[in-house]
This record gives sequence, structure tokens and C-alpha cells, in this order.
Amino acid sequence: MRKIIINTVVVLFAVWFFQNGVKLPKESADEFQVNAFGHLPVKYQGRKKPIDTLARNFLTVLSNKQSVRVDGEKVSATKWLLDNIAGRPEAMDYQVFRIENMDVLSSLGLEERKRFRYSYREILPKIGALDAASRSAYAKSDKERDLYDKQVMKVANKFYLYQNFMSAFEDPSSMPQDQLLPTAQRYMQLEKYSIPLVIPPNAGSSKWRPLMSALLANHPAMQTMGHVGAPDPMAVNFGVMLAAYREGRVELFNDTLYEYGALVQAENPAVFEKLSFETFYNRFGAFMKSAQLYLLVFVISCFGWLARKRGPISAALALMICAFIPHTFAIIARCFLSGYPPVTNLYSSAIFIGWASVLAGIVLEAVYRKADGMGNLVGGIAGFVTLLIAHFLAGDGDTMEQMRAVLDTRFWLATHVITVTLGYMATFVAGTIGVFYIAAGLLTRRVDEATNANMVRMMYGTVCFALLLSFVGTVLGGLWADDSWGRFWGWDPKENGALLIVIWNAILLHARYGKMVGNRGFAVMAVAGNIVTAWSWFGVNQLSVGLHSYGFTQSATFWLLVFVITQLAVIFAGLLPSKVWKSGQEG
Repeated sequence: MRKIIINTVVVLFAVWFFQNGVKLPKESADEFQVNAFGHLPVKYQGRKKPIDTLARNFLTVLSNKQSVRVDGEKVSATKWLLDNIAGRPEAMDYQVFRIENMDVLSSLGLEERKRFRYSYREILPKIGALDAASRSAYAKSDKERDLYDKQVMKVANKFYLYQNFMSAFEDPSSMPQDQLLPTAQRYMQLEKYSIPLVIPPNAGSSKWRPLMSALLANHPAMQTMGHVGAPDPMAVNFGVMLAAYREGRVELFNDTLYEYGALVQAENPAVFEKLSFETFYNRFGAFMKSAQLYLLVFVISCFGWLARKRGPISAALALMICAFIPHTFAIIARCFLSGYPPVTNLYSSAIFIGWASVLAGIVLEAVYRKADGMGNLVGGIAGFVTLLIAHFLAGDGDTMEQMRAVLDTRFWLATHVITVTLGYMATFVAGTIGVFYIAAGLLTRRVDEATNANMVRMMYGTVCFALLLSFVGTVLGGLWADDSWGRFWGWDPKENGALLIVIWNAILLHARYGKMVGNRGFAVMAVAGNIVTAWSWFGVNQLSVGLHSYGFTQSATFWLLVFVITQLAVIFAGLLPSKVWKSGQEG
């Protein structure tokens, strides 16, 4: 009965935790309907999405956050974007440009401050210095660039991206006629870059267009010259909407907003099909909430494991399942919204590896009933760490971007990529158990004969699955390559990384089966598998060589190195003499 009560409390807590913040705050009739504006469609980087998603992604790129703090109050990403594209004066004072490098701050004459965020108004007078520094950095080869050059380029890219975004929402309809030609030429150049296309296809145009170009076509001079037909009502309404917001005319903004929404829905009923669901998905924030609960699962499980108490272990399992369900929902939601299988890029691989690791932890708890919460420990820490990795990977912008044509093959994405990623997961799970085996044996007296045997069995079984999945996934990758490029194997760094995982898992099983290593040696080798897998997952992407040379960042290289050092430290601890281990375990 006590167990039922505790688990019920855990479930109710999880339900409360996940629903918190999902419901939109009510906006009265005499307020700007900013949330409704966030539901409007836009096409950017090849994908149709709500403005809410565009705003969140854009703000994340600039600031690494999805909201802005102004005088202690939170401003949503949608309101921040609306303030900017409507041209409200206060928008220039939002501190959203994150500049962390001290040398860059010094060269721009900016003072260091907490959180390292600066406004457009602060940076604008320094544009000459920023432009000169970035041009100098771009003129150098990649090998010649130092940290300052790379940080200057990063800041300049953010600043110019912001300017391009704002230009895409200009209203040239009242511009003097003598400025039309240079403006039209500037817009044509701007459209070569990736800018938001906010006006959907309609009777006057068969393609998505940026607001600036659609409104330019509505200019009286353009109409007089007969180059275009009647003014586009969608573009006119969007322009009126932004002007009303800028001038503080609430009623006109709200009326025009709903009129515009009705026009879009009448012309493109399919456009709104997924938009409301995506805004809900954005508000739900399942991944970060699940990550927080997974960390709590790990802490509770540590206490239950060390104290040998089933109550905390049972509660941790219930909490892990409660976090796993929204995690699963969010992955399915991404598949629905993107139209692709679960794994398409580094971000999605992180959330999928985390999901599969938690599932493995639940299975371990079910299969090894005497494991005293080891499945909780593995699932909790793996789920937390992988979702934390995903959170930092999201800083590049839209995590559901359009696939490159060469990779846009749903069959192979659903077979090769999923299987290889599950191979990563299984190898990481075995390595994580190995880390716990060494840490528990070295630092506690908790490991007895039964615990020792259970942990080794879990490692062995997981490595068997890792070998199977990584081998099948690698072969499927060769078949995909043969189908696409006419060659089964090309020694691409990613192919080599996948092969290394297969070879290492095979070595583990042979070493164990041939009695070349004991329990502790097997755990040490499993931990080494973490290094091999991390190299295949992230390391080869940093080489800038081959088909998989995407996602290079200085921070990824740094954290990969930190991870490798921690795993080497665990391996060293595993090789210490038995007399140093508190458990006194022999190899």
C-alpha cells in the first residue's frame, strides 16, 4: 500500500511538473494578440513553421535563450520579434547579442557585463570596427585564424543575420519613386540569402515571398508602370498589421491579424494543418523538463542504491517512466512536424540516444530485479546528459531543418541511421554500467558478490546488443552508399568510426569469452567503448573531411576532449590495485 501511495504521488508530481507553463496566458480584447500572431505561417530554410518557432530559433541563435528579460520581466520570443520587425524604438535596446570573448568586447569598446548580452543600439555605432575585424578574419585561411578571429566572425554573422531579418520585413510602399530601382536591386540581392518568407502562395503568386518584395510590388509607381497586377491583399494586411502594432493601435492590429489569418487559411488551408500543434510543442518543452526529472531520478536512485532501500528505487523508476512518456511524445511530435524519421542530425541523435538509453534502463530494471536500481542509475544519468547535449546543440537554430538532397531518403534514415544510433546507445549504456562498476567498487563497500555478478551480466548482455546493432547498422550504411553513389565502402571518417565501434565490441566479447580479462577488466574495456563511440558520434564531424563533416564547433571539440579525459580517469581508476578499492574486488 505504501508503495502505491508513493508512486501515485510521484505520478501526480510529474503531471503537475509537465503541465506547468503549457497553457498560454490569456490576452484580453484590449491587448495585442501576440500569441495569435505567433501562430501565423512563415517559410524559412525550406520549412514551413509558425512565427513562434521562427522567433524562438532566431533568438536562440543570437542569445542562447528563448526569451528576453526586460526590467525583471520575461518577454516572449514572439513579442521580441514582433517589436523588432514592426520597428518599435524599444526593440533596439533589447540585450540579445551574446558576446563572450573579452578581446572582441574590448575591440568594440563594450564593457564586460553579467550574462554577456548587448543590444543592437550598443553595437550599431561600432559597426565599422566590427566590419573591419570580420573582413580581416575572413581574409585569412582557416589555419591562420585564431580564437579572436573566430569569435569576431561569430559576432559579425549574428549582427548581419539580424539586419537581414529586419530588412525582410521593411515596408517600401511609401518610398519615393527615385529610390525604387536601388531598393529593388537590394531586395534581389537579399533574397539570395536565407530570409523569412512570410507571404504564402495565393492567387497573385505561386511561391512564398518576403514581405519587403510583396509590398514593393504594391508601390503605386510599380502599379502605374503595369509591371504587376492588383495589390496583394495578404501583403497589404501584413503591412497594416505591423504599422498598427508600431503605432499602438490595438483594435486595428487585432482586426487585421484575424483578417490576415482568414485570408491565409482560405488560400492555403493545408498551411495551418500543423502550426497550432507546433506552437503547443514549443510551449510544452518536453526535453528540458524530462532532463530535469532524469537528474532527479539519478539522485534518488543513488540514495536508494547506497542505502539498499527499495522504496526510493521504486519511486525513481516511476518517475523515470513519467519522464520517458513525454520524451517519447516529443520525438513522435518531431517526426510528425518534420515528416522525417527520428534521427536526421546531431540534435535529434542526442535526444534519440537519450530516449533509447532510458528505455534500456527501464528494461534493465524489469529483467534484473536484483540489480538494486542500476537501470534507474543508467537511464537517469544517460537521459539527463544526452538531453543536456541536445540543449546546447539547439543553439544553431531550427533543429528540424530541411534535409540535404543527398541524405533525403526516408527508408535509409529509418533503417541505417536508427540502427547505428541504437548501436551508439547500447555501447554507451554498457560503458555507463562500467563507470558505475568502477566507481562503486573503488569508493564504496556496497558491491558484494551478487551485485558484482549482476552488473557484469548487464554489461555483457548490453555489449552483445551493441555489437549486433552497430554491425547491422554499418552494413545498412554500406548498402545506402552503394544505392546512392555506387560504392559500398569509401573509408569516409564516419564509416571508419562506425567500424571502430563494431571492432571494439567484438574485442570486448572475445576478451571476455576467452577469459583474457576478468570482471574488472571487462568494465574497463566497456568504459573505453565510451571513448570510441563519442569519437564516432562527434569526433569525426570535427575533422572537416568527408560527407559527415557537418556540425563543427570549437565548443564541441572542447567538450569532447573533456569527456575523453574523464573516461581515461575512470579507466585509470579501474586499473588501480585491489587493495586501493574499498570493496576489495579482485580483477
